[in-house]
Amino acid sequence: MKKKSKIVYLEDKGDTIYSMAALEGRTPEEQEEYDKKRKSRITATSKERWAMLRAAIEVYGPVLIICIGSFAVAALLLYLFLR
Repeated sequence: MKKKSKIVYLEDKGDTIYSMAALEGRTPEEQEEYDKKRKSRITATSKERWAMLRAAIEVYGPVLIICIGSFAVAALLLYLFLR
């Protein structure tokens, strides 16, 4: 009997075959500069980040609760109507 050959899966090494920077109209060198500027643009300490997160929750939290509550009321009404 002939043995079946074992399937060998290749590991992804993370190598870049082609730079996708040119798709946005940038050369690879311009893309590196853009990435450096973008990373250095936003600098916040951990206290500032937590303050931003807390402020976002305070602003968007009530809206989220109202949306979830509205869906719950609609589901309850549908349940009572279809019962």
